[in-house]
Amino acid sequence: MANNETILSDRFEIVGEVAMDDRNRISLTKALESIKGLFQNTEGLRFSVHVNEVGQLLLSPVVSVPLYEAWLYKNPLALAKVGRGLSEAAKEELEDLGSFDKYADDEVE
Repeated sequence: MANNETILSDRFEIVGEVAMDDRNRISLTKALESIKGLFQNTEGLRFSVHVNEVGQLLLSPVVSVPLYEAWLYKNPLALAKVGRGLSEAAKEELEDLGSFDKYADDEVE
Protein backbone atom coordinates (compact mmCIF):
# COMPACT_ATOMS: atom_id res chain seq x y z
CA MET A 1 0.00 0.00 0.00
CA ALA A 2 1.10 3.54 -0.64
CA ASN A 3 2.44 5.74 2.15
CA ASN A 4 3.01 2.77 4.50
CA GLU A 5 -0.71 2.69 5.29
CA THR A 6 -2.33 -0.39 6.70
CA ILE A 7 -5.87 -1.70 6.55
CA LEU A 8 -7.23 -0.72 9.94
CA SER A 9 -10.34 -2.90 9.73
CA ASP A 10 -11.35 -5.70 7.39
CA ARG A 11 -15.05 -5.16 8.12
CA PHE A 12 -16.54 -3.50 5.05
CA GLU A 13 -20.19 -2.63 4.54
CA ILE A 14 -21.89 -2.37 1.16
CA VAL A 15 -23.43 1.10 0.89
CA GLY A 16 -24.63 0.91 -2.70
CA GLU A 17 -23.76 0.16 -6.28
CA VAL A 18 -22.54 2.71 -8.81
CA ALA A 19 -21.72 2.82 -12.51
CA MET A 20 -19.15 4.86 -14.37
CA ASP A 21 -20.43 7.79 -16.39
CA ASP A 22 -19.27 8.65 -19.92
CA ARG A 23 -16.19 10.40 -18.45
CA ASN A 24 -15.19 7.33 -16.36
CA ARG A 25 -16.30 8.91 -13.07
CA ILE A 26 -18.21 7.21 -10.30
CA SER A 27 -20.32 8.90 -7.65
CA LEU A 28 -19.39 8.24 -4.06
CA THR A 29 -22.32 10.15 -2.57
CA LYS A 30 -23.66 7.17 -0.59
CA ALA A 31 -20.21 6.30 0.72
CA LEU A 32 -19.52 9.91 1.71
CA GLU A 33 -22.72 10.06 3.75
CA SER A 34 -21.42 7.10 5.78
CA ILE A 35 -18.04 8.76 6.23
CA LYS A 36 -19.60 12.02 7.40
CA GLY A 37 -21.16 10.05 10.23
CA LEU A 38 -17.74 8.82 11.36
CA PHE A 39 -15.83 12.11 11.36
CA GLN A 40 -16.66 15.49 12.85
CA ASN A 41 -15.11 17.51 10.05
CA THR A 42 -14.88 16.28 6.47
CA GLU A 43 -13.90 19.63 4.96
CA GLY A 44 -10.89 19.23 2.69
CA LEU A 45 -11.12 15.45 2.89
CA ARG A 46 -9.03 13.55 0.37
CA PHE A 47 -8.61 9.83 -0.28
CA SER A 48 -5.64 7.62 -0.93
CA VAL A 49 -6.66 5.01 -3.50
CA HIS A 50 -5.48 1.40 -3.35
CA VAL A 51 -6.13 -1.40 -5.84
CA ASN A 52 -5.50 -5.08 -5.17
CA GLU A 53 -4.71 -7.89 -7.62
CA VAL A 54 -8.41 -8.62 -8.29
CA GLY A 55 -9.37 -5.01 -8.97
CA GLN A 56 -10.97 -4.14 -5.64
CA LEU A 57 -10.57 -0.53 -4.62
CA LEU A 58 -9.92 0.72 -1.12
CA LEU A 59 -10.31 4.43 -0.40
CA SER A 60 -8.71 5.65 2.81
CA PRO A 61 -9.67 9.11 4.07
CA VAL A 62 -6.59 11.29 4.46
CA VAL A 63 -5.79 14.87 5.26
CA SER A 64 -2.85 16.44 3.49
CA VAL A 65 -0.17 18.14 5.57
CA PRO A 66 1.70 21.10 4.10
CA LEU A 67 5.31 20.18 3.36
CA TYR A 68 6.64 22.84 5.72
CA GLU A 69 4.76 21.11 8.60
CA ALA A 70 5.59 17.52 7.66
CA TRP A 71 8.84 17.55 9.69
CA LEU A 72 6.79 17.50 12.89
CA TYR A 73 5.17 14.17 12.03
CA LYS A 74 8.60 12.70 11.26
CA ASN A 75 10.00 13.80 14.65
CA PRO A 76 8.38 11.73 17.43
CA LEU A 77 9.98 13.77 20.22
CA ALA A 78 8.76 17.11 18.85
CA LEU A 79 5.31 15.67 18.11
CA ALA A 80 5.05 14.35 21.68
CA LYS A 81 5.99 17.78 23.06
CA VAL A 82 3.33 19.48 20.92
CA GLY A 83 0.79 16.90 22.06
CA ARG A 84 1.72 17.45 25.71
CA GLY A 85 1.44 21.22 25.25
CA LEU A 86 -1.99 20.92 23.66
CA SER A 87 -3.13 18.60 26.45
CA GLU A 88 -1.89 21.01 29.12
CA ALA A 89 -3.56 23.94 27.37
CA ALA A 90 -6.85 22.03 27.20
CA LYS A 91 -6.64 21.51 30.98
CA GLU A 92 -5.72 25.18 31.42
CA GLU A 93 -2.39 24.16 32.94
CA LEU A 94 -0.77 27.32 31.61
CA GLU A 95 2.21 29.31 32.82
CA ASP A 96 2.34 33.01 31.93
CA LEU A 97 5.85 33.79 30.73
CA GLY A 98 5.06 37.44 30.14
CA SER A 99 5.44 39.43 26.97
CA PHE A 100 7.84 38.42 24.21
CA ASP A 101 7.64 41.85 22.57
CA LYS A 102 11.31 42.57 23.30
CA TYR A 103 12.25 39.75 20.88
CA ALA A 104 10.08 41.00 17.99
CA ASP A 105 12.95 42.65 16.11
CA ASP A 106 15.58 39.94 16.74
CA GLU A 107 17.27 38.32 13.74
CA VAL A 108 16.12 34.77 13.08
CA GLU A 109 18.87 32.29 12.25
